[in-house]
Amino acid sequence: MDFTQVHPEWGHATNSSMIVSRRLLTQGLFLDRRTFLQSYDPTQDPDGTILERILTAVVPVAAGIGLEYYFSRVDNCRYGCGTKVPHNITGLIGVMDGAQSDLRIGLPWQMVWVHEPMRLTFIVEAHPSVVASIVQRHRGLQKLFDHHWAHLLVLDFRSGEFFRYGPRGRWQSIPTA
Repeated sequence: MDFTQVHPEWGHATNSSMIVSRRLLTQGLFLDRRTFLQSYDPTQDPDGTILERILTAVVPVAAGIGLEYYFSRVDNCRYGCGTKVPHNITGLIGVMDGAQSDLRIGLPWQMVWVHEPMRLTFIVEAHPSVVASIVQRHRGLQKLFDHHWAHLLVLDFRSGEFFRYGPRGRWQSIPTA
């Protein structure tokens, strides 16, 4: 609540995944602030209309948040904005170090030092063919997953099998116990 404190804004630090599924799938799990949760019931959406709206809205936003933390943590001097102690808010568009520096991009070290740099993994409970057709229709989603800016796993709610999305829409079955 007090932004004069050094660590008030850990918000999304430590996030590593997003699960788009029925809440029954995660009920009782301790996810330790590492997972965004989006409710979705694949049995109520056979053609994927609802899922398409969800994925085209939440994937770019969550991936963007995850990548901002990732790059700010990997190289905070270049992609982050260093320590927030000498920052001045400038024109409500960014921060500067002191009074006469360039605008800084990214997140301050105090927000990201606890963050383990990793690309977000999206786990979607749906039929793989439905997810595949959605990704193929949306170039932005395709680019995120094809270029490994984020990872996509699908849990086939009918068979219980997991599939991993690969570049250019190649799916790989993941063995489970």
